[in-house]
Amino acid sequence: MWLVLAGCAHYHARPLTPEAVNAALAVHPMTTLWVRRAHLLLPSLPPLVVHKGERLTPDLAAVVAVVGDPALRALRAQEAVARAQVLAAGLLPNPVFSYGVGVPFSGTDLTRAFRVGLGLPIESWVTRAPRVKAALRHARAVNLAIAWQEWQVAARAKALTYALIMGRAERRLLSREIRALRQSVAILADGEVAGYVTLGVAGAARLALRQTEVVSLKVRQRLASLGLQLHALLGVRARAPLRLARHMAHAAPGRGCLHSAPWLQGLTRRRLDLRALREGYASQDAALRAAIAGQFPAITVGVDRARDTSDINTLGAGIAVTLPIFNHNQGAIAEARATRRALFRDYTAHLFAARVGIHRLITRLRYLRREMRRTQSAVHALAHLEALYHAALVKHRIAALTYYQLLEQLVRQRLVLLRDRALRDQLAVAVEAASGRFEWPKACVLRP
Repeated sequence: MWLVLAGCAHYHARPLTPEAVNAALAVHPMTTLWVRRAHLLLPSLPPLVVHKGERLTPDLAAVVAVVGDPALRALRAQEAVARAQVLAAGLLPNPVFSYGVGVPFSGTDLTRAFRVGLGLPIESWVTRAPRVKAALRHARAVNLAIAWQEWQVAARAKALTYALIMGRAERRLLSREIRALRQSVAILADGEVAGYVTLGVAGAARLALRQTEVVSLKVRQRLASLGLQLHALLGVRARAPLRLARHMAHAAPGRGCLHSAPWLQGLTRRRLDLRALREGYASQDAALRAAIAGQFPAITVGVDRARDTSDINTLGAGIAVTLPIFNHNQGAIAEARATRRALFRDYTAHLFAARVGIHRLITRLRYLRREMRRTQSAVHALAHLEALYHAALVKHRIAALTYYQLLEQLVRQRLVLLRDRALRDQLAVAVEAASGRFEWPKACVLRP
């Protein structure tokens, strides 16, 4: 009895206390972090070493987010649940031991009767192989589903890092323009007091300064929102400083790769969600086989040793069979078949959506590339025109309001170009995520 009890599981308390929650939410500092490939379910993410003082690149942010995101850490607990289900699927029923005794209370020369029996249900032996296969396939599907979520988090962190880098470039551009406008406003204010600058010239400069400050405030607000989102993905405190790499943009996609066909090749092998759905379909197919095997009647075989009150001893064997007259597992079979059919349709729907998504992203990138070329030409033309207008303003040949309106247009076009570059980076990352690639092929890029 003690040996049996020694092999039993015991209860260990794990209360949901504030201390336990804070310990689970504790994160490693951003100074030193070593991310090994073995720690990740997603093999496409490269192992990286983060040293103290190193700036955070988009690729590095993707890997750190996979390790530090609290939502992913909670999701990975499902892997242990799937492993436990595999263990439960392979277990066989325990033998059934029975003992009975009969005490005579009338008659003479009678002995005490007893009966000892040992039975073993064999139905689970018939369904064990497909049940284990279904559980193993389900565990693989769970692992791939977790890896797909890791992939999404990595892509999100990468896109947010690109957006923050380009947003900080916008902020620097606006800061330079604001400093230049403030100097102009100060000089014109002195001239207005001295009487050689008209009120309209100084007012135009002040208006341009206020408008640029409003745009700068909106950019700072957007950067704060993006920063909070990236902090949450990285699993760090909201006020933790982020040292991002400067002047880093996604490699510009070449014209030869702005077609859907190269990205659709091998899509079903690379997309982790599609692989997870295929494993789930295989798991349900095995579950259907187990349900069909469950039509086998429940049979229990056993042996018994008995003695009656006349002191006659017997040794025998027996078998108990459940007759499948009313229920021969037809309900479970119908449910398994319907579930398999639904999973098949779910897989085809996901595959169709993945292909459409890649087509949409590639088309958007192609048109954005044309827009950026036109915006770049507009910036060059406005910059040349601004130099001419500035020289004319110094010689009092044009109105100050005309010059500052042109300057505002130049700043806005430069901001549009920076935002188009940020959008290009995010679309490029979205193509990587949708196609199952961590980066664009080297033959597809033009320049960083």
